[in-house]
Amino acid sequence: MPGPCVTMPSWEQKHAENKAYRQRAPLSSEAAAEGEPVAEALRGGLADLRERRLYGEVHVAKVVRAVAPPGTNVVIRAGGARSAVVFAIELPGGCVTGFYDERESEVEVGGYISDGGCLAAPGH
Repeated sequence: MPGPCVTMPSWEQKHAENKAYRQRAPLSSEAAAEGEPVAEALRGGLADLRERRLYGEVHVAKVVRAVAPPGTNVVIRAGGARSAVVFAIELPGGCVTGFYDERESEVEVGGYISDGGCLAAPGH
């Protein structure tokens, strides 16, 4: 018989479980090797945009689509702040994802998220 008290997980543990859909699957070395040149090209393109002080979805979309391999799925959308843009290029076995705004940018190579695909759905 269980005891009269039930232990509840901590708030931090429940919060982490609620965000589990964002966790990325492990990435194979082959997928990482395929994604890294795309990520490097994106970093260079975004650095060029920053140097020219170009921000917003239209400019980022041009860079992302220019470096995406033919036939790959590309997602580009506003990221919430004034000029923030998030993006993903879906490659076989993984993703190149990132964001760009007036202050900073980030480009990463990683596996698919637990929900499937490369980016969490808007509003998550």
